[in-house]
Amino acid sequence: MGDVFLAGVAGVLPPAMSGADAIAAGAWTKRDAAETQQLSVTVAPADQYSPDLAVDAARLALARARLDPARIALALHSMMLTPGGRLWHGAPYIHRQLGVPAGHCIASDLDCGCASSLVALELASAYLGAREQGDLALVTAADCWREHEVDRWRTSNNPLGDGAAAAVVSRESGFARIAGAATSSNPELEPVGRGREPFSAEREKSTGPVYVRSRHEEIVDGELIWQTVAGEVQSVVAKATRQAGIELSEVDFVVCPFLGRELTLQQFLKPLSLDLSITPWEFSRRVGHIGPADPLAGLDHLVNTERVDWRYILLLAHGMGGISSAVVLESTGAAPLPR
Repeated sequence: MGDVFLAGVAGVLPPAMSGADAIAAGAWTKRDAAETQQLSVTVAPADQYSPDLAVDAARLALARARLDPARIALALHSMMLTPGGRLWHGAPYIHRQLGVPAGHCIASDLDCGCASSLVALELASAYLGAREQGDLALVTAADCWREHEVDRWRTSNNPLGDGAAAAVVSRESGFARIAGAATSSNPELEPVGRGREPFSAEREKSTGPVYVRSRHEEIVDGELIWQTVAGEVQSVVAKATRQAGIELSEVDFVVCPFLGRELTLQQFLKPLSLDLSITPWEFSRRVGHIGPADPLAGLDHLVNTERVDWRYILLLAHGMGGISSAVVLESTGAAPLPR
């Protein structure tokens, strides 16, 4: 297949609401605040929608890559909520808004939970290997957590933030080479996101906010679940670093899902014997868990805002349904473009 590169990456985030304000309003608890150490989360205004944020992120990533959207042969979009309603998909909307010509591009949604953007990078890399050298792939992810659908402060142990991120994948050149990628799916973890409630007409008709935390609490052996997740993370990291030809100790930065301090340590860092200091922690604790956009938004912050010195960055994700993914990026030395 040859080398595959990230030619551009971008994140787009609305303004933040402080955790202190959420506590004062009775929307969040001091206990969760202490556990997550989250300072704020990004909150989109009511008239701002996730597909439009994804379009903005895609345009910025393409501008940074200095590449024509007409060359996009694959557009993969991920979102947990669909503002267009049922039986609607976001990827064709993004395809249309970017002005990508008809007939050349496959535009499709990808639902691997919060691992979607990394799974998309792996799929895009393989797809481009079968295409013309000049073809591009676009990976986008975005969510806005509306109050009537999800209680951003209480649905899980960690609060949710709004935002989008995008990456342009190329076989020609870029600021980073995809040096290794691995994904694992463990179906025994599927009930974590569904709970034990059976399929039923009543469940289908259910309205009101989703509380993922209550579904988790239905699982009998929660400790075993988290041990299994940790094992899956260890496995995909071992495969991705081996593919990249490096040791984990050679990684300069790690971008984990923005899950707050306790879950980030439990699910990702402790199993890998890593520390918060090599993550964009101070950034993530001001954003909240966007969903599938987390890894790309964190990468954007490191390379385009902080402009850190690095050779290897490890991107990690775990999605409901039992999918774990790891991607190792190697710097090509290409300087990022101005914002």
